[in-house]
Amino acid sequence: MKTRKSSKAVRYVLIGAAVYLALLVLLVLVESGQEGSGIRNLFLAFWYSITTLTTVGYGDLYPVTPAGRLIGIVFELMSLGVLASVIGLLLRLLQGKLLPLLRVRRGADRTWYLFHEGSAGALILAEKLREEDPEALILLPPACKKEAPASLRAVFADLSPEELLRRKKDPSTAHVFFLGENGFENEKQAASLRETGCRLYVCSSLEKEKIPERTTYFDVPTGCAMLYWRKYPVRSLSEHIVLIGGGRIGRALMEQAILNNVFDTDQSVCYELFGDWEEFRREHPFLDRIVSVGKEEKGSDAVFFNDGPWNADWELFHGADRIIFCDDDERVNAERLDVYGRCCPYSADGTVYAYLSEKTDRAVSFGSAEELFTPGLIMQRELSRRAETIHENYCRTAKERGEKTVSWNELNAFLRRSNTAGADHLAVKARILLGREAEGPADWKEAAEKFDSLSDDERDRCRRIEHARWTRFHVMNNWRYGPVRDNTHRIHPLLTDYDELTPEDKAKDDYGWELLKEERI
Repeated sequence: MKTRKSSKAVRYVLIGAAVYLALLVLLVLVESGQEGSGIRNLFLAFWYSITTLTTVGYGDLYPVTPAGRLIGIVFELMSLGVLASVIGLLLRLLQGKLLPLLRVRRGADRTWYLFHEGSAGALILAEKLREEDPEALILLPPACKKEAPASLRAVFADLSPEELLRRKKDPSTAHVFFLGENGFENEKQAASLRETGCRLYVCSSLEKEKIPERTTYFDVPTGCAMLYWRKYPVRSLSEHIVLIGGGRIGRALMEQAILNNVFDTDQSVCYELFGDWEEFRREHPFLDRIVSVGKEEKGSDAVFFNDGPWNADWELFHGADRIIFCDDDERVNAERLDVYGRCCPYSADGTVYAYLSEKTDRAVSFGSAEELFTPGLIMQRELSRRAETIHENYCRTAKERGEKTVSWNELNAFLRRSNTAGADHLAVKARILLGREAEGPADWKEAAEKFDSLSDDERDRCRRIEHARWTRFHVMNNWRYGPVRDNTHRIHPLLTDYDELTPEDKAKDDYGWELLKEERI
């Protein structure tokens, strides 16, 4: 597209130059040899045209023939266009380059939030960052200037992130966001800035063996699923949940449900799935080792993959505690929600949820850009802090045992995700101990104190819950049991039933609960 526009511009320039040259030659032809005319050659014609086009008008040269004066009129009219073009160019330079650059230079020592593209999510996140830090410098592409509210006070600099970061006094206080839909392209663009020392936030579901330093990856479907289960957690031991849709949102919801909805030793949560779940099944071939697939068993969560139409059995909805319309396409969810509202012969006992940007009176909407593009979900500061604390505690105890450890930045992506999953489950642990959500430091402290006061049987129950959570995470990432640990082939000796563990290995499951005592949590 850019090449086509450039070739068209070159063509216009060449045509304009040809017309201009033709007028000069014609002017010389009609004026040279005429009495009183000073325009006798091409150079003098060029001089006359320049003084006319620039509106200087020295008066030393002027045409005397009617044809020459007609050409002079053309040059005079063209001078208006030249003047307008010059003024327009100066204004564009002033607004697009000079003024933004002045603001960038003035704010070189402030915190920067720089957005590589101006999507709707970028503007929402920028507004929330402005609320958090009124003194920060928000940098956005000029293309989103019309959509950006004046209250954002953003700088719309027509410069690349590399050029802007060269003007930053301390690049470590610059946060650069890549929020485009193409994860590969986001990663490629971010890679070009890694040497600058800025903090990078990359929207991508691409799995990396090792996460580069000062880089945070986030995946919108995963963030949506994490937020959903935090806001609407499972509380009943035998809750019956129906998910209709599949796709990236559905898969993320199910993955997070299995990883995070672990809260009791006797739970029997049932998940009924409708839609295309083949990719989910292929990605998790050992699913039946942590939940019952296609059957219900006491003390085990169950997953049913239904191949038929979602609306073939309305009786199923009557018995459900929760119904989630989670297709990637919001229009499909809206249509199905409409069918559900018109055709379901019962008033469903459970709450209906739908992946929709707009609110509706027929369901609880979730997954809007307003909910997802927040500093908490995109930058993951609190979750990352908790995950790093988990790793630091592990390193401390490992060193006491004489084991070798590595820093957080040296951890591979799998171990980072393992710590992050443990950090995400801390809120569930606090809810188990308190019987309510932990709202602040005082609640976390109370939960830690309750854990310390547990009886042996109650502590054993907590250990079983943590072992189940840890096992689920590894099995969902395709680890298997083996007598000797082998990270390359994803084999672990502790991937066995809790009752088969040694007393020492059982005690290790206290670790996940004792993290509640950490002040940084």
